[in-house]
Amino acid sequence: MDEKQSFENFFESISLDSLSEYQSSIESLTKLLNKKYYDLDSVDDHCLVVGSVGRQTAVSETSDLDLLFVLPQEVYTRFNAYDSNGQSALLQEVKKTIKSRYPKTDIKGDGQAVVINFTDRFYSIDLVPAFEQDDGSFKYPDSNDGGSWKKTDPIPEQDACSTLFEKTDGDGKRLCNALRVWKNALGFHFKGLLIDTLVNNFYSQDDRSGEPYDLLADLFEFLSEQDREQSFWHALGSNQQVTNDDGGAFVPKAKKAHGKLIDATSSDEKEQALIDLFGKSFSDAVVDGSSDSEEAQFASKYGVAIEERFVEDIFKVDIRRSMDIDCEVIQRGFRPSLLRDMLSRHCPLLRRRSLHFFVVNAASFRDCVFYWKVRNCGEAAFQRNCIRGEIQRGNKDGFHDEKTDFVGPHYVECYAVRSGVCIARSRIEVPIS
Repeated sequence: MDEKQSFENFFESISLDSLSEYQSSIESLTKLLNKKYYDLDSVDDHCLVVGSVGRQTAVSETSDLDLLFVLPQEVYTRFNAYDSNGQSALLQEVKKTIKSRYPKTDIKGDGQAVVINFTDRFYSIDLVPAFEQDDGSFKYPDSNDGGSWKKTDPIPEQDACSTLFEKTDGDGKRLCNALRVWKNALGFHFKGLLIDTLVNNFYSQDDRSGEPYDLLADLFEFLSEQDREQSFWHALGSNQQVTNDDGGAFVPKAKKAHGKLIDATSSDEKEQALIDLFGKSFSDAVVDGSSDSEEAQFASKYGVAIEERFVEDIFKVDIRRSMDIDCEVIQRGFRPSLLRDMLSRHCPLLRRRSLHFFVVNAASFRDCVFYWKVRNCGEAAFQRNCIRGEIQRGNKDGFHDEKTDFVGPHYVECYAVRSGVCIARSRIEVPIS
C-alpha cells in the first residue's frame, strides 16, 4: 500500500467541502421564515448553520443539517406568556409555516426542533427556532416534560474548531472526519460534538504530530483511556455539557482499534487494519493495495466474479442509534443456542444447522426498513461460486433465516434504513467448521 497517497485519497473523499447539495433548501426555508417573522425578502438573514456542518467537521454524504433561525424577541414574549408549553406551540407554528411551502413533505415539530425530511434528496434538516441573547448564545424551545427554554452556544464551538484546524495544519479536522467514518463503519452512536471535543482535548494535552497512521493510533489510545462512566464532557469553545448518553460505547471500541493498529507491522497488515476500522471508505482510497489479493487469486482460480454490494453504494450512512443482531442456532434433537454465546465459549458451528438471525432490539426500529447481507468468504465459497454479498430487503420483524452449508468464514450484516439513510447497522461473524 502507498500509505501517503492512500491517506490523502481517504481524507479528501470523506471531507464535506461544500453545502451545494443543501443550499436550495436552506435558502428556501430562510426566505419563508424571514417573510413570516420579519416581512423581509431574504435568503440568508437570521439563519445560522450549526452542528457538525457548522463546525466544518461533517463528512461527505452527511444526511442531516442543523439550522438555527433567529426569531424576533417579541415572538419569545408571546409564547413565553402561555400558561403551559408555549414551546410546543412555537414549534407547531413554525412547522405550519414550513408546511405551507412543502405540503407533501414529512415534517415533524416536537422535541427541540422542526424536522423536515427531504426523502427525495436523502437528507433532513433540523430547524431550531431560537432567540439571540446578550452574550451571543441562543435560547431555544424544548417541548418535552411540559416545556422549557434551553440554551445553546454554537459560535464559540465553531471558533474553537477553526482554531484547532489552524493550529494542527488541518490534522484536527481530518481526525474529526475519520472518527465519524469509524463509527459509521462499525455501527455505533458517537455524538458529533463529543467527537470534536475529544479531538480538541487530544491535541490540548500533548504536542501531537506525525504521520496519519501514528496519529490515529495515538488518538485511539487517548479515547480508550477516557472514563466510560463519566457523566458528561465540557464542549470545546462553549464549555456546555455533552452528556454521556451511550454509556461511553466508544471507549472499548477505541481500545480494540488501538490494538489493531499497533499490532499491524507490515504494509499489508496496516492496510487491512485500516479497512477493518474505516470500511469501504478506506478500501476505495487505497493505492497499490494487496488486502484483497487472496480473494482475487481465488476468483481467478475458479473463474468467479466478485460482485459484492456495499450499503454505502446504496444509501447514505449516518449511524444515529445502536443496533445488535444475534443468531439462534437450531439442530434437531438439541436445544437452540445463541451464536454469540457459542463464539464466546469457542464452541464450533458445524454444517447442516439452521440459523435464525434477528435484530435484538427490533421494536425500537419500527420507523425503519431492514436490509440484510450474507457474505461467504474463503476458498470453499469461490470453489462453489457462492460468495454472495448482495443486499436484500428483509421483513419488518427484523429476522432472516439461513442454513450452514459449507465450511469457512462467513458474516451477516443487517442495516436499519429510514428515509433513504442507514441509521444503524450490525454485523456477526459466522465461522462454520
